[in-house]
Amino acid sequence: MTYPATRELAKRIAAVHAPDIGEAARAGARNAVLDTLGVILAGRADDCARLAHRLAVAEGGAPIARLIGTTGRTSASWAAFVNGTAGHALDYDDVDFVMLGHPSVTLVPALIALAEERGIGGARVLEAYTVGFELLHVLGRAVNPRHYRRGFHATATLGSVGVAGACAYLLGLDEEQTRNALSLGASGSAGLVSNFGTMTKPFHAGQSARAGLVAAKLAEDGFTAAEDTLETGFTAAMAAEEIGPTAHEFADWESAVAPWGRPWDIEEGVCVKIHPCCAMTHPGIDAMLDLVTSEDIAVADVAALGARASTMTLKVLRYKEATTGLEGKFSMPFCIASALVDRKVGIRQFEEDSVARPEIAALQKRVAFELDEEMAREDPETEAAQVWVKLNDGRELTRFFPRARGHVENPLTELELQEKFLECAAGLTEGKARAAWDAWRRLDEADDLTRLTAMLS
Repeated sequence: MTYPATRELAKRIAAVHAPDIGEAARAGARNAVLDTLGVILAGRADDCARLAHRLAVAEGGAPIARLIGTTGRTSASWAAFVNGTAGHALDYDDVDFVMLGHPSVTLVPALIALAEERGIGGARVLEAYTVGFELLHVLGRAVNPRHYRRGFHATATLGSVGVAGACAYLLGLDEEQTRNALSLGASGSAGLVSNFGTMTKPFHAGQSARAGLVAAKLAEDGFTAAEDTLETGFTAAMAAEEIGPTAHEFADWESAVAPWGRPWDIEEGVCVKIHPCCAMTHPGIDAMLDLVTSEDIAVADVAALGARASTMTLKVLRYKEATTGLEGKFSMPFCIASALVDRKVGIRQFEEDSVARPEIAALQKRVAFELDEEMAREDPETEAAQVWVKLNDGRELTRFFPRARGHVENPLTELELQEKFLECAAGLTEGKARAAWDAWRRLDEADDLTRLTAMLS
């Protein structure tokens, strides 16, 4: 018998009450909200964010929710889309290796926009984020890594369901309404890995934020959907095997749901990025930066260089030579070349004039990016990477990083989180950026988010 995942998840979401979510979960959610707001500010000027903003203004909408980083306001659904797209524009937002995607850039824009529309306070937003993050982990445990291997971008495909559940909680929907929201969110799932390195990857985040929010609002008004969508239609559509009576075996929903809320998964934290590019590049970047700085290696010293990584890393990092900033975010040769030349891989390195530098173009042609056979056997999805440099004096040096800085097993300090936020908020005055940081750190005390979003304009 197929496990009733859609009904069971709706029941659990509707049963959550504020006292069920303790300070550890709220602290994790606050950090995620702050980091996401920072990267939305940083991504606001990117071309994809500007185009999304232009369309939102052209289409119009009730001036309810803030287009973060501007003085403009629009409808909640358009704000979720534009802010989600901006938040993922630089690929600087947090990432999760259970979901195999980006949780906060889908959840935060939708929850803030909906909270502004309904006058809901910050404490409930943190609770809703906790519920949404938990739901994304259930979805990830159920269908990954096979789902991701098939070429689906989990930020988009799982994101719309996670957002629907989080928004359902924020609105206080009952079990039946929540079940309809989850099923509607599942039908809004779409996103392909083949679009990595283009503007469509950030679109995935904005679209899933909007789709989940709309699903919850429609369900609130009585819009109906199937009661078994996740365990039947969703699973069958994502299944690797032939569709039929055994399609449900693709996902172990019962095991995925069982750990719900014991404890809340956000208590462990989420992986925060310190480089604005695909998370699969980060261990390689950190390894090269460590090697270059500890050994004081100059470009002129290098005879050859390269990186070895997992099957999934080679699949995701599809550009052997990057010619644009977007391609560079999915190119290990570009990233480790930048680490060697600049000893930093930040926002500046992915700007078009920086990518076009002859020394970067020449160096990335020399990078050997290869499959590590041991990783392929033992953990084909790992983000771990080994880099090596052969010097002109004959020495060959290597570094292996299993986890990047910012990973939940190698977390940033609060000061480092603040420094990243202030870097991302460079468009504001320093005083205004620090005031915004302090105010959003007290999000759970805010009765109305309108004042807080105004601080980000």
